[in-house]
Amino acid sequence: MLSFCLAALMATAPADTTELPFYPAPISHVEVGGRALAVHDSGGGGEPVVLIHGLGTNLAFWRETIPALEAAGHRAIALDLPGYGLSDKDAVSGTMADFASAVAGTMDALGLRQSDVVGLSMGGQIALTLALEHPDRVRKLALLSPAGIETFTDAEAAALKGLVTAQAVQNTPPAQAALNTAANFHAYDEARDGWILTQREALAERDDFPEYAAANAASVAGMLDGRVFDRLGEITAPTLVLYGAGDALIPNRYLHPALTTEAVADAAREALPNATVEMIPEAGHLIMLEQPEAVNARLAAFLSE
Repeated sequence: MLSFCLAALMATAPADTTELPFYPAPISHVEVGGRALAVHDSGGGGEPVVLIHGLGTNLAFWRETIPALEAAGHRAIALDLPGYGLSDKDAVSGTMADFASAVAGTMDALGLRQSDVVGLSMGGQIALTLALEHPDRVRKLALLSPAGIETFTDAEAAALKGLVTAQAVQNTPPAQAALNTAANFHAYDEARDGWILTQREALAERDDFPEYAAANAASVAGMLDGRVFDRLGEITAPTLVLYGAGDALIPNRYLHPALTTEAVADAAREALPNATVEMIPEAGHLIMLEQPEAVNARLAAFLSE
């Protein structure tokens, strides 16, 4: 989560309309809270599934998930959160509550009262916040490598906030960005995964890259301050939790060297009253990119139940 950060809402145009590569078509913008948010909406009459990306990423990271959902008859909806991708990036608070409100506002703009919700990493914590603050909007939850389960002391949170600053994100050297990107995978494959660095280079060319960097730093603080673990027992929606067995980012290996990903998964299993929790073999943090067939199969089975 943090390593990737260092590597790295009707229709009004975002502040910078420079294209980013590898985006699915079509892309439109909806206005939410005075901001233009980028959205991919496959349309159709299938059950809607809202996809929430993680820290430092964007809706293009659902490139393996969107086609599978569409092929299964779902209406796949992926948004760029405020501060990310092709969405507006000015004055982003980074709080989990504000991001959850942006998701709910996107659903409103698309005429959706309720939806299945899939969240990746920080997007998982946002999805949990949405389920806690707007429980009537969530039918089912699928959480991929979710943040919010591993907990941090106040001192640990302060240390992480001091590490991930807007300047640090903006000034990450290319070699370090490559290392940070590779850390998201159990086995990084340049042919499969190199598009991420290509896209980051394009992102860095945009006029709003400083605002993107600031949004990332604010998001780290938002995750640390927007704690959800003690409230997970309130969530009644059927929930699927998937972690990669080779996740090098959760748990934080520097602050919690004795903690394992399996232990974090066990904590999710114990805290969420209506959850199925599984480990995906040979997968790192970005499980839906590294093991798409396994993840898509589990999502399809869960959403069809």
